[in-house]
Amino acid sequence: MASFKRALVLSGGNVKGAYQAGAIKAVLNHTFADGSMFTPEAIYGVSVGSMNGGFLADRAGAAVLAGKQPDWPEIGNEIEAFWRDNITSFGSIGKKRGTLELVGDVLFGKFDGLTTMDGAADLARANIRPDNLRASPAYYACGVTNMATGDFFEASVETFGDDILDYVIASTREPVTMPLMWINDMPMADGGIRNIAPLKPAIKRGADQMAIIAMKPEQMTPDYARKNFRNILKLLKRTIGTLTSEVMNNDLNEVRKINHACKIGGQEIASGKRIIEFVEIRPEDRLPIDVTDFDSGDIQALIKMGEEEAKKQLAKGWLTGED
Repeated sequence: MASFKRALVLSGGNVKGAYQAGAIKAVLNHTFADGSMFTPEAIYGVSVGSMNGGFLADRAGAAVLAGKQPDWPEIGNEIEAFWRDNITSFGSIGKKRGTLELVGDVLFGKFDGLTTMDGAADLARANIRPDNLRASPAYYACGVTNMATGDFFEASVETFGDDILDYVIASTREPVTMPLMWINDMPMADGGIRNIAPLKPAIKRGADQMAIIAMKPEQMTPDYARKNFRNILKLLKRTIGTLTSEVMNNDLNEVRKINHACKIGGQEIASGKRIIEFVEIRPEDRLPIDVTDFDSGDIQALIKMGEEEAKKQLAKGWLTGED
């Protein structure tokens, strides 16, 4: 199995991926104190992070096929422009199903999500090409959950060939709110159900530097909870979000423990473990957007928030958890 030292890890978050796009732009355009810039050797994404990650790998591969070296800062600029120009309202990515349609689907056992997401699927197919992913110098994998077996797995162009786009789209599909993606008669859905930010795959493949961009704050404000948690659907989504966020937090805490052990005991050689440097970018509070009712101004505001938060975290340099 190939080893990749510098990994970009992208979490899920639906249209909050605009925040992630702004943060990606900042990460890829940042110059660290030693004069270096971050160029990912691997990109791991789940949910909307799979879409953003696929876009980045696609552009890098397109450059290689054109006989050029990828211009990562420019690719960062391009993903910001992609969100700003293409995702301007919920209608640009999906459509709410009508009440009568939903009632009929539930009664006759045909329920397939509260929304359709045809626009989002079309954007993925138009902007992520298997040939570009094959040529990309950055390995790309999206996390997918098999709803029949409950298994989480990585999907890459190396393992699934031209079918990779089906898995990218599946990774963006949140169960209940969105239709499942059926692939080879198996129901596939958002990898974020099991792993909201795929740190372990990055660590397993040898990452010693990780730029992590998440879109869920560590906790909600009491005011938000009082206003929203009497809504059963929002409470259900928060319950799932709490469990998946715990996976990410536990993975990051494990990184901190390993780093501490390596530093105090010289265990890097003895145990085969290594110090892992990271930059963690995530909002301090819930991102202000309604995922089914937004406009271009909301998207641009999230892009700006992500870029500003990323710059603040990047200014601290690479961390190990003990800084």
